[in-house]
Amino acid sequence: MNKAILLAGAAALAMTVQASPGFAQEASEDAELKQDVIVVSARKKEEGLLEAPVAVSAFSEETLENLQLESVDDIARFTPGLSFGKAFGRSTERPVIRGQSNVLAGVQFGVESGTAYFIDGVYYSGSIQNLDPNDLQRVEVIKGPQSALYGRNTYAGAINFITKGGTDTFEATGKLRAGNNDTAEYAASIAGPIFPGLTGRLSFRDYEYGGEHENSVTGELVGQEKTTSLAGVLDWAPVSNFDSRLRVSFSEDRDGVLPLFLQSAEENNCLPGYRSLAFWPLSGSTNTNQYYCGVIKPGQVAVNSGVDADGVPNVVPGAPLNSTFPFFAGAYGLGDGTAFDGITRDLWVASSVSTYRFGDAGWEASLLAGYSKEHNKQGYDSDHSSVNFFLAGPTQEPFFANTTRKDIEDYSIEAQIASPQDLRLRGMLGVYLYDQLFYEGDITFADPSGRSADTGKRTIRNEAIFGLVEFDFTDRLTATLEGRYAEETKTDRTSTVTPEVSYSKFTPRLTVDYDLGNGGTIYAVVAQGVKPGGINGAIGEAVGMPTYKQEESDNFEVGLKTPLPDVGLGDWSVSMAGYFTDATNVQLTSAVAATSGAINSIATNQGAGEIKGLEIDLNGAVNDILSGGFTYAWTDAKFTEGCDADEWTMTSGGGVLTDPDNQTGTDFSGLFPGAGPASCSIAGRTFPLTSEHQASVFARLDFREAGPFGSDFFVSSDLTYESSKFVQIHNQAETGDATLLGARFGFETDRWTIAAYGQNITDEDSIVVATRWLQGPYFSAGFSPNVAPTTASRGAPRAYFGSLRRGPQYGAELRVRF
Repeated sequence: MNKAILLAGAAALAMTVQASPGFAQEASEDAELKQDVIVVSARKKEEGLLEAPVAVSAFSEETLENLQLESVDDIARFTPGLSFGKAFGRSTERPVIRGQSNVLAGVQFGVESGTAYFIDGVYYSGSIQNLDPNDLQRVEVIKGPQSALYGRNTYAGAINFITKGGTDTFEATGKLRAGNNDTAEYAASIAGPIFPGLTGRLSFRDYEYGGEHENSVTGELVGQEKTTSLAGVLDWAPVSNFDSRLRVSFSEDRDGVLPLFLQSAEENNCLPGYRSLAFWPLSGSTNTNQYYCGVIKPGQVAVNSGVDADGVPNVVPGAPLNSTFPFFAGAYGLGDGTAFDGITRDLWVASSVSTYRFGDAGWEASLLAGYSKEHNKQGYDSDHSSVNFFLAGPTQEPFFANTTRKDIEDYSIEAQIASPQDLRLRGMLGVYLYDQLFYEGDITFADPSGRSADTGKRTIRNEAIFGLVEFDFTDRLTATLEGRYAEETKTDRTSTVTPEVSYSKFTPRLTVDYDLGNGGTIYAVVAQGVKPGGINGAIGEAVGMPTYKQEESDNFEVGLKTPLPDVGLGDWSVSMAGYFTDATNVQLTSAVAATSGAINSIATNQGAGEIKGLEIDLNGAVNDILSGGFTYAWTDAKFTEGCDADEWTMTSGGGVLTDPDNQTGTDFSGLFPGAGPASCSIAGRTFPLTSEHQASVFARLDFREAGPFGSDFFVSSDLTYESSKFVQIHNQAETGDATLLGARFGFETDRWTIAAYGQNITDEDSIVVATRWLQGPYFSAGFSPNVAPTTASRGAPRAYFGSLRRGPQYGAELRVRF
């Protein structure tokens, strides 16, 4: 698509256009999570929650506070159909809506989860866990493909964070929160008029968590988090038919060593074969199992993030203390094994939303622009163990140290024009342009800045035109046809074979809805979704997979939203949705060893799948004292076809898939009792990172004027459940179920709240996420003897690393409002 056409269209519209009211910072400051909540972004226009014909979960400011929703991780617990996991700390996020994601999301350049973030309706591409929760007026999770209106990376859904703006009268807030594990939070904001037509808001937050899991190598705690952030908003409305918002924020993250542990290949208990520790004699192991079947239990963090505290190596099963390697040093060193540990991130984010209304004609136009600049340093011990294997002495960086520097800049601009909304036939047309510049370098002991070994520029450019037409057949029956044509180009200067790829796709969406006349609706949706492909770089080229294709899906959904009849149990509403998704060229991942020794993965397309699901969201109040809600989601995400090379290795006793088209290869299953039949098929397997069942229940009691100084006394509690997730497509290793209990009680008035809280009260310790990994330092036959036949898989044995969950968190908080 011609960039000049897009920019010209945006410039022309910029002088005359209004953000659909959904993007103009909405209306009702006291909107609560009730039947009449305004969902301003679900379809980029103002609609009641029960009237919008789309599956959306909305959380008001009050609900965010009551349920202690401090991050998107917390929000996922109460959103049917949304699962969340972070494998590499707060700079790597993997939101999963309706089973659709990729285990490389946020790890490899250009690989994304299919769920996009928006701040005030403006696309945001980075990790968002450091966003100040005190700045939020509402959060909306929109489920199902939103590729037509929202655009890139909304293959499975979108999450929009609506922030607070300026106010017509002066107001100020403060928050003090303190808890165990050295948890502390200080936040404050002021808002009010600046001069006629201009209001503003300024907010500050300092948050710290001291960590609770110990690294057995260094004796130090890991998992620390620290964020300092500052945000400012200017809302300008010089005349009645124009308004504009400018928001700028800066945040600084300083996180410690990640709480990751290794489960050694010595613990593998199934699928015997040659790709096991037993066939590396230096391992000292007789274990012939290639894989682990069952729930991976929490383990001890033992990584080389500093000098060994007691001078005694922490021996890893399968890597004996006395193991040596031809021409190289031993497997253990007692010095620091990583040139950088943890996460350092400095982030600037700016957005602008302008609104213009053409007199009384009802025409509206909008211009949205976004910019972000991120400097990120991240480091961790890539073998996730105490193995400290140096090639050239302890002053050099060892193998399996993943320490990188990233500099990322994003630009976006979107312009749209909309017809009057009271017409029987109405519509909207828009254009969009997005650019990302990405630089990456390797941090080493010799180059702690990561500047001298810059890998070169990488870019993403997305250009699109989109629109909708809506028609009322009757006062109650409406049909909406949306569509988007987008072209995305990715470049990677580290790739010599394929430095650039381009993908294009038209994604339509048809919605038919019927107004029930009671404030509710019945709707049906047919939509297509797309997740762009990309480049695997030099690592992919080395294994013959330089690129991966875009993933596409056909989606069908029916839903019901309605207030429930009054039968003497109070005021309740329910939202239900059932859906079916047919996905092709599903993007997955394959692990490979880089020439540097670090273990990396590449994105691959492996087969097709179908997803069926049901979501229920019930909210309401029995009376003025008791309120609450219940959510449930069932997700059945299965592959219908596909051939995976590792699946063949696992089932064939360590054979190699030589002909994927005919699904044949070397087969040693006859040599290993319990192995076979050899197959590369993944048909019938569940998508990884997907929970089949999710549920939550929460309740709150309010006793008016029952506390001191005329305050109200409240007590609330919540219980959430998420079933186990499979680590890989083999559907053997899994994370385990998670049941979390929280509670909060205290006193509040219009001016202040004082409360005590507890999270994960029952100390659920199931791991957050796990990833199949390689057992170092046995990563190739060239560095350690391998006695498996030459026709067998002689790659490294499979191990696993996991991320530990926080234990019980207790504390107190004080909020004041002026």
